[in-house]
Amino acid sequence: ATLDRREFLSKSIIGSATIMSSSSSDALPLRVALLGAGIFASEAHAPVLQKNPSVFSTEAVWSRRPEPSARLAATLNTKSYSGDDGLEEVLQRADIEAVIIALPLDVQPEYVRKALQHGKHVLSEKPIAPTVQEAQQLLKDYRALCDDGKKLKWSVAENYRYEPAVVSAAEAVKTSVGIPQLITLTVRAPFTLDNKYLKKSSWRSSGSWYGGFFIDSFVHASAMLRYVLGEEAQSVSAVTSSRAEHLPSVDTMTGHVTWEKSGAQGTIAVTYAGGTMKYELEVVGTEGTVLLQRRTDGPGYRLVVNGKEEVFGFGGIAGEFMGFAKACRDEEIDRNSPEEALGDVTFVEALLLSGKEDGATKRVLDVKRQGAMT
Repeated sequence: ATLDRREFLSKSIIGSATIMSSSSSDALPLRVALLGAGIFASEAHAPVLQKNPSVFSTEAVWSRRPEPSARLAATLNTKSYSGDDGLEEVLQRADIEAVIIALPLDVQPEYVRKALQHGKHVLSEKPIAPTVQEAQQLLKDYRALCDDGKKLKWSVAENYRYEPAVVSAAEAVKTSVGIPQLITLTVRAPFTLDNKYLKKSSWRSSGSWYGGFFIDSFVHASAMLRYVLGEEAQSVSAVTSSRAEHLPSVDTMTGHVTWEKSGAQGTIAVTYAGGTMKYELEVVGTEGTVLLQRRTDGPGYRLVVNGKEEVFGFGGIAGEFMGFAKACRDEEIDRNSPEEALGDVTFVEALLLSGKEDGATKRVLDVKRQGAMT
């Protein structure tokens, strides 16, 4: 989007990317390879790696085409690989412990699977997979490798679980609102025709599968809702539409959600076809209110808890990288487990399925069991 998450982050991440901690300062850096050398790998992932040489040592960059790989490898002062043979060389290297994958969503799962099969820890960009069914199979394959004795860490990069403002909002919901009663989410994220992520990502602009663009974008909101509320959605209903000619499939949705543990009711209004930015989550409880807003006057968030306001900068991508590194070193449990990522995609898919069926109520657990999206 013109002012969406990725645009904001690409402008602000350099200043907030340092993530070193005393607990990991004495350990050897995690030796990683980047699989994918596109815009997000270059503008979001690479700065974190460059800012934290005591945490990460970038040993290789691989891309399907040689030119982008060579450019990013030069930036990171490391070796460039490309093509099928180059990928095999990277995955065969015993000195590389982990791979960071940022590839088109329609092909990314096969690379995740291949890296895990080669015994590499994996940090893969969200979403976990295009559909619940594919995510479930990938998770099943990962668990089979772990059951076979391989101690592999797989993290699905969802920066919202590591955004300081989102973490603080989750704590406030636990301690300051009582029992949640009403949850309201509004997302207006302009994804205009000249957006570089749309122009240079054919899978986003071509509508490779139903809801593909929407899944990739709205999965952040799904993760934020589930993390802040600390519970799962029980049922959803939604009306969806495609408003912008240049955006494939669904780009606009209104929905209703019933949350499982609290019984709270919620509404969702989202469009990527509008012209102004707004990202706002409000949780109203029996004892108070939490309001989380994306700032429009600069990068970051505004959090208001029962009238008390605090402003936060971005830090989620740096945080997710550190969480992954610590998990690989068995220093802490990563918030971005593939199980959580499956939950994120399931919520989005349930909404899309309801919209496809003119607002039919969908039980989220049933969607997870059936993996029904096609």
